[in-house]
Amino acid sequence: MASHAKKVEIYNNVSTEDVPSAAWGWSALSRRAVAISGVCGGLFLLMMLFGNHKGNVENYWLIALAVIVFLGTAIVTFQPKLTQRQTVTSHNKPLGHVEPEWTAEQIKMTGVYANLSKEQRIALNMDGTSEG
Repeated sequence: MASHAKKVEIYNNVSTEDVPSAAWGWSALSRRAVAISGVCGGLFLLMMLFGNHKGNVENYWLIALAVIVFLGTAIVTFQPKLTQRQTVTSHNKPLGHVEPEWTAEQIKMTGVYANLSKEQRIALNMDGTSEG
């Protein structure tokens, strides 16, 4: 028997379960499209100042909404792209590197902890009274 369940597909990290038009490439807006539509929308709000209304309450609302639209457009347009990968240096070890057992070395006072001065051991909250 054939299954009538929709098959979930992923295009450019966008699932068709979330965005049905992801296969057509309409799942995201470019920054340029947001900037153009934001500027056009804000200008349209400011053009509505010249109308047949008599009071200033409408003018204040139109100006406030235009400022909000322009600020939102600027935030979306000028935000960083964040495409740089953040790496942790512990993952950038050379091939064959074996991480020391820091806790055991600190307890046994071996390795890098063997040659610490009294002040350095105190700074690491270790027993600073014994030498060696």
